[in-house]
Amino acid sequence: MPVEKGSNTFRIFLIGESAAQGDPDPTYGMGRYLQVLLRERYPGTDFEVVCVAMTAINSHAILQIARECAGLEGDLWLVYMGNNEVVGPYGAGTVFGAQAPPLWLIRASLALKRMKIGQAMEALLAHFKREPAQKSWGGMKMFMEHQVRFDDPARLRVYRSFERNLEDILRAGRKVGVPIVLSTVASNLKDCAPFASMHGSALDQRQAAACEVSLVEGASLQTNGSYAGALQSYSNAVAIDPKFAEARYRLGSCDLTVTNSAEARRELELARDFDTLAFRADSRINQIIRNVATQNPKGRVDLLDAVELFTTNSPSGIAGEEAFYEHVHFHFAGNYLLARAFADHAARLLPSAIAARPKAEWATSEVCDRRLAVTIWDRRRLWQNNLRRLFEPPFVNQSDHSGRIKSYMAKLEELDAQMNIESPEQSRKIYEEALSAAPEDYFLHSNFGEFLDAIGDMPGAIAQQQRVRELLPLEPMPNYKIGRALVRQGKTTEAVEYFRRALALRPDFVQALNEMGLLLANQQKVAEAEKYFERALRKDPNYSETFLNLGIVAQTQGKLDQAMVRYEEAARLEAEGPAAYFFQGINLAAQHRRDQAIESFRQAVRLKSGFWQASYLLGVELAGQGKVAEAQEQFQSVIRLRPDYARAHLNLGVALAKQGKFEPALEEFNTTLRLNPDNKLASQHVATIQAMKRPGP
Repeated sequence: MPVEKGSNTFRIFLIGESAAQGDPDPTYGMGRYLQVLLRERYPGTDFEVVCVAMTAINSHAILQIARECAGLEGDLWLVYMGNNEVVGPYGAGTVFGAQAPPLWLIRASLALKRMKIGQAMEALLAHFKREPAQKSWGGMKMFMEHQVRFDDPARLRVYRSFERNLEDILRAGRKVGVPIVLSTVASNLKDCAPFASMHGSALDQRQAAACEVSLVEGASLQTNGSYAGALQSYSNAVAIDPKFAEARYRLGSCDLTVTNSAEARRELELARDFDTLAFRADSRINQIIRNVATQNPKGRVDLLDAVELFTTNSPSGIAGEEAFYEHVHFHFAGNYLLARAFADHAARLLPSAIAARPKAEWATSEVCDRRLAVTIWDRRRLWQNNLRRLFEPPFVNQSDHSGRIKSYMAKLEELDAQMNIESPEQSRKIYEEALSAAPEDYFLHSNFGEFLDAIGDMPGAIAQQQRVRELLPLEPMPNYKIGRALVRQGKTTEAVEYFRRALALRPDFVQALNEMGLLLANQQKVAEAEKYFERALRKDPNYSETFLNLGIVAQTQGKLDQAMVRYEEAARLEAEGPAAYFFQGINLAAQHRRDQAIESFRQAVRLKSGFWQASYLLGVELAGQGKVAEAQEQFQSVIRLRPDYARAHLNLGVALAKQGKFEPALEEFNTTLRLNPDNKLASQHVATIQAMKRPGP
């Protein structure tokens, strides 16, 4: 963002948390759709939508961000926040520091931490407590042991702090004369069971057991189609424990099945409110937002009721998977719908000089998708990436987890079928068309580079990331992506240079540290490689990829026990995710249960595109079963991703030789020796093939 706004620029700040940011991929977030909508309807003005939303923060941090935005020439603020109040910093269920302290203490602590002496004191206290000064983000599973009941006094303190912070955010905007659109916060009610439920503190064990029995009976009756009986059983459970979230959800879902929509919505809202892992803004948060908005002058603060927006735009009248990936994060349709509503409010607050010359209609979602280069490849990429999230706690604990996984798999199959129709060339044209209209859009260049990398156009991918480097010279990510593309081309020396550039800009860049470690490990510089991996773990001890890489290095050295420990740690971090299936496959292979091991490795590859470690071991197991052609495919896949991995070239050479393809096999063995001159097996295979080629009896 330029410090000084251009003469024909209308600057909008989008303030909030991960849902406002556009998680899981901000390049297709609500702010991006909003920018396209405004630019298409008012083509004479340069609308600049600056997203200052972030993952895992809440109103305590957002207030500081808003105060900074107040001095940056904003013309309009959009505020969409409230999901993280209970679980975020200083919340009643947080894992970061004190839980729900008084607001004056929070603000004093934040003020102190902005000074060097405060930061030094925090580090000193952490040293004496023998714990890190700051925990790294490990995903929603970090909160499993921090459940908070709906009526917990600490949770009530959170609501009071939220109200004060929200009032101060709006006051900061009013002081500089910026109009604000404040929105309630929508969430997935219909297709998101509670993350956790706790029985009321006044219930004894007998009552809690009776509630659970009623839920089991209700589930059995509902499965058999006896909905009246199921409703009675669930109602019995609710009568015993009215604030048990799972009971409310089961009752609401059953109501919806028999088309009792009004009752269903009420029960599902209560299920969200009583969820003891409060990752969704509840009814009290939204009521505070409505109250605070109405207390401000009309025209200075506009209320957008996103809760009602998504309710009325759902076929069932209850917000669900038609707009959300999971609990609160929007997919493409949801982001467009919310952006369109914000655009309506923004249009009413535009200066008359801009508002007087609009086009007739707002751009459709199809037009916006073209401007943002939303290809079938991108849609599948985001659904695939988000699927990994569902294999971690607390998602795996939800009662509707298996149904959600089936829904995702069906969606991916649908997108796979469309990918067969839309060729890579069509996707390339969509990107080129979008870039011709917005050549300075670094998001488009970056995504285009990722797409070209995926289809194997490495020079094109590198060219796009080089353009991102030019537009964002202080951003380490394009250097990392260029390095990764160079690795795929086998240009490891050049790749090292780009990884070093990324680390010069951000010394704790975990992905770049891992890549450097892998490159050194593949050059047999194990001690140096381990130093990079250890640096990565110090920064993020929850990054499973590092443990996988350490396991591969140990296994390569023949240190199988050490490798197993590393794999176990990766599996622990990912629960039922790709790493868990990877580790499961290793265990099964060690027990000589080859068919099951192969299926585990296949599942790991399905869940995580680019999981070359799993592809490699899948190839090894297939080769061991004599499925040489299938093994060849896996080794070739590994080499596309890691052309510097000597063992993949060696095994590919063996697979080719077993099929009588001696010339390409010889090429693979020679490549193995270039990467690892001491590889005795490769030398023996080269000698054998050369001997076969000599004339003789």
